[in-house]
This record gives sequence, C-alpha cells and structure tokens, in this order.
Amino acid sequence: MIERLAATDWAAAPSPVRDRVVDLVADTVAVAALGSGRPELRALSCGGSGLSTVVGSHDGWPVADAQFRNGSAIAADQLQDGHRLARGHPASHVVPAVLAFAEDRDRSGAELLSAVLAGYEAGVRIGRAMGGTPSGVHDIGTWGQVGAAAGVARLLAPGDPAAMRRAVELAASAVLLSDAATIFAGRTGGHAFLGASVQLGASLGAAAVSGLEPEPGALDRHFAAVAARDWSGLAPDEGYAVLGGYLKAHPTCAHLHGVNDAVADIGPLSDVERVEVRTFAHAAAFDQVADTELAARFSVPTSVAVALLTGRLDETTLTTEIVRSPAVRELAGRVDVRHDPELDAGYPAGRPARVRVVRADGSELTASADLPRGDDERAFDRDTLRAKARRLIGHRFPGHAGAVLAAVDGLATGGSARELGAALRTAAAA
Repeated sequence: MIERLAATDWAAAPSPVRDRVVDLVADTVAVAALGSGRPELRALSCGGSGLSTVVGSHDGWPVADAQFRNGSAIAADQLQDGHRLARGHPASHVVPAVLAFAEDRDRSGAELLSAVLAGYEAGVRIGRAMGGTPSGVHDIGTWGQVGAAAGVARLLAPGDPAAMRRAVELAASAVLLSDAATIFAGRTGGHAFLGASVQLGASLGAAAVSGLEPEPGALDRHFAAVAARDWSGLAPDEGYAVLGGYLKAHPTCAHLHGVNDAVADIGPLSDVERVEVRTFAHAAAFDQVADTELAARFSVPTSVAVALLTGRLDETTLTTEIVRSPAVRELAGRVDVRHDPELDAGYPAGRPARVRVVRADGSELTASADLPRGDDERAFDRDTLRAKARRLIGHRFPGHAGAVLAAVDGLATGGSARELGAALRTAAAA
C-alpha cells in the first residue's frame, strides 16, 4: 500500500477516478462554505497571518488555523462526504488538510488532486479493516486522521515511500478518539472534532516528511488496539476506493439516510395521523424528538416531520425556527421509530428502512429504502453534484458560486491551489 500511495498520480488515473476526485473537492469546499456561516464558527478566534485560506474569510491564515477552521465548518451541517463500508468521512479529512498546505507551498492543482486521491485511498483501506470503532467512539479522527497525514505526505514528498510510511505510522501512533455522544447530541463542540483531526493528521504528516520517526508497527499494534472494534488487517487492493464513497443528499447523520430517502419518496403531506419507521439498529437509536436544529440532524422523528411538512430536507428547512415550530414538534411526537432486527443484516451493505404513513382519512402510504441515494452504485451524476455545490456556495456567497467552482475545475486543467483560495477569499470579501 505504501509504495502505491507515495506514487499516486491523479493525472494517470482512469477518467472516472479523476472526475470523482474533482467532484469531492467541489463538494467539500461547498459544504465548508455553508458551514462557515454558522455563528459559533465565525466566533472562533485564531491569530497570525499566512498564505492559506479559511473559507468565509478574506484574509490569509497560517496553515494549521486554516485546517482547523475549515475542518470544523465541513462537519457543522452534517453534509460531509463518507464511505459506508469504511464507516467514516475520507474527503472531509483529506481535502482541508491538503488544501492549506498546497496554498502555502504554491502547489499545482494536479499535485493537490494527487494528494487528495492518495489520502482518500489510504484512509478507506484502513477504515475497512477496523470493523467499526469501539463503543462510544465516533469515527471522526481515527482513520480519517491517518488519511489526512497520508495526503500531506504525498503532497510534500511525492514519490517518497519512506516518508509515506512514516506519515501513516506516526498518525496511527497518536490517533484522535472523539466522543460519539457529543456529536450525536448535536453539540457545537462536535464541529471541532473534525477540525482537530484534520489539523493533527496534517501536522503529523508534515512531521513525518521532515524525518520524525514513529516506532514501526503502530498501525497493527497501537491503532488497532485503541481505535478499531475488530481489526482484520489491511486487505489487498481492490481498485479505487474513491469510486465507492457517498456524497450526501440530506443534511443528517448518514445512518438516517435510508429513512430520509423513503420519506422523500412519499412526498410532502399535511394530513398525517402517524408515521411508523422500522429500521436497522444504528438508525433506530436516533429516536428522540430534537430541541435544536443541530440535534435534528440526528433525529429520525424530527427529520421525518420536517420533510413531510415542508417537502424538503436541506439548509432552508433544517432551521431553528422550523425545527422548534409547534407543527413539526407535534408531528415528530407521532413518529414511532422501532428497531427491526431483520434489517440489521442490510448494514453496512446499505442503510435499510421501511416507512408507513397513516393519513387522517385512514389511507396509507408506504416506502422503503436500502442503499441510499448518492452512495456507491447510486452515486449522483456530475450535473447533480455540481447543482448541489452551486446551491450551497450560493446560499453562503450569493453570486460567487460560478467563480469558485470554475477555480475547482481549474485544478484539473493547469490551475493552482492559490487560484482556488483567491476565488474563495473574493467571495468572502463581497
């Protein structure tokens, strides 16, 4: 694995892989743009100046500050990318880690994209070997942090397997284990977990490139012991992992996406008597009515109620006003969420859910979902992904989505990381 990661060349990859990496950068930048507008993130204080871009700021920032703030923004709205079989969020760790260094060192777009691809592949390979995380530990940090380190090593020391090996082992030696309860409760502190993981992984990757040595074997010895539920060891390469990930349709925890898809198929309704949701164990655990818009992103009853009453589940409807409205809270109280053990076998191959809506006149509507939209073979086409990115960037920076996305596309055609940063700073200054 190490030799392949060190030699990763985005330009030499198959066309679908090249396109996917560009789409991942576009989606991650767009998600960061939306999250950067949150008051709790705008209030973060960091010092100094530098050459890296913080999405939402027109100033230059030190590398580490940009990594922390951008990572935190990516996590804030539960729109970050993911890989279901690896059970985590690869691009959301790797893109902000690599982008900040690429701007600082004035790297080309092709080098940035090669580093993103290397970090993604490294993280997912490790994530798939973990069998999940220990009870109470969220996946943020863990293998995503190692992916960030690998991406930085590929950027700063291309073609150097010794540096790549040090980066993977050093990041595995000092892995962040984040509290799942803080994230699942919708606490704002959960944003910082991704920011801290990006910053830590990137710093360890840079340290490894500088020559700092870990004790060999940390991945199997330390990481497997503290971060993995059931470590199986790295499997042989099976093509490009980047083609098997997902980009989200809904701003909710990925475990809810089967439920969210089924409700979307039923459509908006104003005459609902009750809703019955049957789903696998991980999703059924999110059965509480939410009090805040952040908690709503981890609530089956509240996300179902918002979707049925408004006809959509996005940045315009998962708001404090709507989540706390009497109509949403009253309907959410009539959403019955139950664990169906027969559906457990469908995860992690999918996120199965069965939904039945009983209307006021006694009629019923039903829908089911297994593999969510946007995931693996149900991946969205490029036009759909670009429309999503344009919508999110435009929501935060009206009139600037076109320029930002043109700079993302420019990474693949001779542009640079600094040109993307300049487009983002111009948007923030408007």
